[in-house]
Amino acid sequence: MEKVSEILEEGKNYRISYDGENIIAQIKGGRMKFKNGLFIVAKAPSENKKVSVELVKFVIESFKDSPSLMKFALESESTMKLVKYLYAYYSKSRSSVEAYISVVKQFCEFLGKGPDEVISLCFSNNKRENSKNIKKLEEKAEEFLTEQEVRGLTRTTVVVNSAKLKTFFLANGIRINLGKRKGPRVTFKDRAPKPEEVQKLIDIAPLREKVIIAMLTTGGFRIGTLLKLKYKDVKEDLEAGRIPLHIHVPAEYNKGKVCDYDTFINEEAVHYLKLYLEQRREGTDKIPPEEINDESPLFRTNRKEVKPLDKKTVEKSLHSILKVAGLRSEISKRHEVRIHSLRKFFRTQLVSLGVPTEYVEYMMGHKLSTYSDISMKGIEFLRQIYASANLRIKQEKKASLTDVLKEIIRSRGEDPSKYLKSELIGGRAITSEEEEAEIYARAIWEMLRKQIVEEFIPTPELEKTFLKG
Repeated sequence: MEKVSEILEEGKNYRISYDGENIIAQIKGGRMKFKNGLFIVAKAPSENKKVSVELVKFVIESFKDSPSLMKFALESESTMKLVKYLYAYYSKSRSSVEAYISVVKQFCEFLGKGPDEVISLCFSNNKRENSKNIKKLEEKAEEFLTEQEVRGLTRTTVVVNSAKLKTFFLANGIRINLGKRKGPRVTFKDRAPKPEEVQKLIDIAPLREKVIIAMLTTGGFRIGTLLKLKYKDVKEDLEAGRIPLHIHVPAEYNKGKVCDYDTFINEEAVHYLKLYLEQRREGTDKIPPEEINDESPLFRTNRKEVKPLDKKTVEKSLHSILKVAGLRSEISKRHEVRIHSLRKFFRTQLVSLGVPTEYVEYMMGHKLSTYSDISMKGIEFLRQIYASANLRIKQEKKASLTDVLKEIIRSRGEDPSKYLKSELIGGRAITSEEEEAEIYARAIWEMLRKQIVEEFIPTPELEKTFLKG
């Protein structure tokens, strides 16, 4: 008798069903690699279908650009147990689950076995742990990690990969012991870019990327969070002309969905954002005029159909801009200034400008102590904190002594240039800014002297005494 599949959930690019024994995932997407669709038997626990559907959706979202990893994760019971473990006990970060599954896949390829086969080796026929085989797997894992280090991976990466393998086995009920490697040692350390370097990136970048760079540096966003923003998230302050512009970030936009938070962008970022939105409304040679509404993505692709911009496209574009700006090494895979460094710029600058660290951490979307409820301070309080720091990319030129003296003269209704002219008429050559400042200082003194005489010294005799003193 033919099995009848029960459709559990259906989305735009996927269908999840149940055939009485297995969870079935059918995935189809717009990219070339997905155009014919993927048909996958997901080894998710079918006794709780609601949990199974959520885990399968989580994998589909996490690996939408990596069909081979998606297939690897969904078709093995042991990898789905790892996904469930990460979903339950970690931050629900899609990039994290991709990183874990990738290491497990590399390890399985190193062994020449599937993940379920690897886990089955850890148990004997009576379902008890097979300590002899576990010991062999520990030795193989050490060999795998050593090979990674020999291939040039940093010590930190190897230590992290060791922890990921331990988590894979732990999620499947096995504790393995791997040697404690010395370290981790920071081999490559990134730094926050200088304001002039950020300005150089903006000068080079196309308009859309100008907005992204300005918002990453003055709003402290992660790229993934920034790309989830919609027009409604900036609409109120943007249309009211309020600066700094407030942006409330819901928990579902945040990494791991750990908490919602509030941040701001400065007038420089607002300026580029307005230009970008106006460009979209008018249209370009690549995209037709767009009617932007509340649900419109804040950043879109350059195709005719309006679609949210994806992370990989942005990263590729920003890498190219960093390279043109001379901030990306030609010979190394590691770089002093990376995309994440733009977020580091936000933190470094605000702390150096006197904003308390806990406020900066809150505006970056980090989960704080339950005893530190900064959101209760209110948006206007936070706006004032941000505004008082005067975070800027393009640095304002500091006024010189000459500029200050000229401004004092103008404030008294006088033209500073007339004092220079009188000196030139007298035949004196002015060769330095110090001499120019001296002329303005004498002029100000003369103005003040006259004012004192006129207002406080009623007789010529007292005036002579004053001048002598």
